[in-house]
Amino acid sequence: MYFPFLRGKQFELLALRELAALPLDPEKISPIIEPVKRDLKSILTAAKTLTRQKIEIQLIVNPEHGDLKTAKGDVLDFIDNLPAHGVTNVVPTFIINSEKDFVFFKSTIVERGYDQSGYSVVQLNTITSTNELSTLIGKTAAKNVFIQINHIFGLKRKYNKEILSYLNDPFVKQKKNADYEQYPDENFSNDYFYFSEEGYKGFADYLTIGGEYIEGGMLPYAVAIHLTYKDPDSEDIRICHFLSDSNDGIEDTAGKFYEALTKLVKFVNNRDLDSLAIRQFKDYYERQAFPGLGIIKKLSIMHHIELVQSLL
Repeated sequence: MYFPFLRGKQFELLALRELAALPLDPEKISPIIEPVKRDLKSILTAAKTLTRQKIEIQLIVNPEHGDLKTAKGDVLDFIDNLPAHGVTNVVPTFIINSEKDFVFFKSTIVERGYDQSGYSVVQLNTITSTNELSTLIGKTAAKNVFIQINHIFGLKRKYNKEILSYLNDPFVKQKKNADYEQYPDENFSNDYFYFSEEGYKGFADYLTIGGEYIEGGMLPYAVAIHLTYKDPDSEDIRICHFLSDSNDGIEDTAGKFYEALTKLVKFVNNRDLDSLAIRQFKDYYERQAFPGLGIIKKLSIMHHIELVQSLL
């Protein structure tokens, strides 16, 4: 099972909704969503689309970023009201990154009845109360436990392997887009191939975005398009960074996009690669249209999820 970790931003949620056309496979894909915008209507819309395909969503109830990091009650109430909208595919999911998070988790699962109805946990850190946490999880209705990969080996024995997955961040983010020129094609991950034989239920990652949370951005000097692909000579997924050429100023973002897009289209044609996102990239290329920077990220996310689903 692949658990793509997304923030609840507009284009990330659009990526999930548009992937319904594949369709997504509930036996292979189950997104984790950290809501970062106070308006949760877009998450409701995405959840309605995915519930029709029986895709389970792990929705973070105590986000670490964005508008809702101090409004946990809003997310909890939103989750508890979802059945009234016909949405039954959302699992309340708790980030455990500190002792304070653990205290909140321990009280909330009882108060809201999640200890009986089901919940998931994302443990990002080794805390003093890890033994108590793992014991509690073992006695209640936990569905999934995700552990950050740099802590996984120390914590693996504490959890039931039937609910245990790891969270990786294989995307090497550069300080600025122009820096990807030094790393045009690099290894990304082979987690899809090894997670099962290593005894895990599944694996999670931050896709082609990376785990660092960035609220917004300025106009870039360079436009970069990130596209993953299966290495034909190994079990690795690799990632290409297609970069614009005229990167001396912030003018003409559309022109920069077309420069990077030209390289992407040549690459996918030479390798005979195809996906919903690639078809959209080709359409923008043929029309010489610029859809906006958010759409570029959306298509990169869509392509990666479709690729992983095809490999599982």
